Amino acid sequence: MLERISIRHKLAILLGLSAALALLISSVATIYSTYLSESRASLRVLHQLTDVISENMRAALAFNDADSARKILASLQADPHILYAVVSDDRGQPLGEYRSTQLPSAQEDWFRRHLQNNINSNRELLRREGSSTQHMDSHTMGVLRPVFFEGKPIGTLAIISDTQQLWARIQEFVLMQMGVSLLALLTLMLLSFKLQSLFTRPIMGLIDAMQQVARTKDYRTTLESRRQDEFGNLYAGFNAMLADIRERDERLSRLATTDSLTGLANHHQAMETMQNMIIRAERKGESLGVIMLDIDFFKAVNDRHGHPVGDRVLQEIARVLQACAREYDLVARLGGEEFLVLCDGGTREITVAVAERIRTGIEQHPIEYQPGQFLQVTVSLGVHASVPQSAEQPLASMIKAADAALYRAKAAGRNCHVLA
Repeated sequence: MLERISIRHKLAILLGLSAALALLISSVATIYSTYLSESRASLRVLHQLTDVISENMRAALAFNDADSARKILASLQADPHILYAVVSDDRGQPLGEYRSTQLPSAQEDWFRRHLQNNINSNRELLRREGSSTQHMDSHTMGVLRPVFFEGKPIGTLAIISDTQQLWARIQEFVLMQMGVSLLALLTLMLLSFKLQSLFTRPIMGLIDAMQQVARTKDYRTTLESRRQDEFGNLYAGFNAMLADIRERDERLSRLATTDSLTGLANHHQAMETMQNMIIRAERKGESLGVIMLDIDFFKAVNDRHGHPVGDRVLQEIARVLQACAREYDLVARLGGEEFLVLCDGGTREITVAVAERIRTGIEQHPIEYQPGQFLQVTVSLGVHASVPQSAEQPLASMIKAADAALYRAKAAGRNCHVLA
C-alpha cells in the first residue's frame, strides 16, 4: 500500500515524524540541524542534476553544437525551481542558456556577472576533472562545474535554483514539531524508521547508480524496479536517458570513423590506424603493406549514368574490397573513387597477392545498376610494402610511394598493379 503513495506524501510523512521526534530533544538544535541537512541535500541534488546535464552536454561542447546545447538546457524547464543555467565553451563564450520565465532581467544580469566572477576566481580549480564550486544564500543556490572530454576541459556548466523548496520543507518541519503530541512519540519513532527506509532506499540506489556511471562511464547500467509510484517513473527515465546516451555515442562514433556511403573506414580513421600499425610494425620488425587503388574512368560512369549509379559502383567496389582483403586488413575510402587497403604484416609478396586478388575480383564482378543492366569496371592499384625503420616515420612517405605506383599503373594502361 505504501509503495503506491506519491513521493510528495512520503516526504511529508517523513518530515512530520522527524519533527515529532526532534521536538522531544531540542527544538532549536533540531531546526538548525535540519537546515544544514536540507541545505546539503538540496545542493547534492543540484550537483547530481549538474552531473547528468554535463554528461549529456559533452558531445554538444565537443562539436560546438549550440542547438543541441540549448535543447539539453531546455529540459530544465520541467523543474520550476531552476532559475538560470548556462553552458560556456573553453573560451568562456556562452554556447547555450536557459532562463526561467519567472526570473527578472535585472537578476539575470546579476547571475551572469556573478558566474563570470566565479569562473575567473576559480579558473585553476575548474581545470581539474571532478571539481566544482557551489554557493547558497537565502534565496538561491548554484553549482558550477567544468565539462571534460577525453581528460581535457572543454567548457563549464552552471545551474542556479531558488530555495523555495528548502524553506517550505523547513517551515513544514517546524509547524509539525509544534503540533505533534508527546504521546505519539513512540509510534512516530517506529513509523519513522519504516518510512525512512521506504523513502531513502530507492533514492540511495539511484544515487549509487549515478555515481557508478559517472565513475566508470559505463552507460550499459540498468536499474531494475517494480515500484508503481514516482520512483518507478524516475528509474524508467534514468534507464531511458542512459539508452539515449548509448545510442548517441554509438552514432557519433560511427560518424567519426566510417564513410557514410560505403560503410568503410574514413580518411581520418585510416590515417590513425595506419600510424598505430607503423608503430607496431617498427617494434616487431614486421613489414606493412599499403595498397592505393582508384576506379578506372569513374568520371565517365558518373557523366554517362549519373551520380546515383556512381554511388552504386562505389558501394559494390567496397563490398568486393572487404571480401578480397584479409580479415585483419583495414579497408578505407579516402575520398571520391580512391580507396586504401592496409595489410598488417604484409610483405611484398603478400601485399601484391592481396592487390591482385582485389583487381581480379573487381574485374570479374559485374555491377547491376538497373534490373538486367550491368556495368563492368576495373581498378588500378599502387602497392608499397616495407618494414618501418622508425616509429617517427611519417605516414606521408608510405602513402606517397603507393600513390606514385598508382599513377604508374594508370600510365601503364590501367586494370593492373604496380609495385613501388
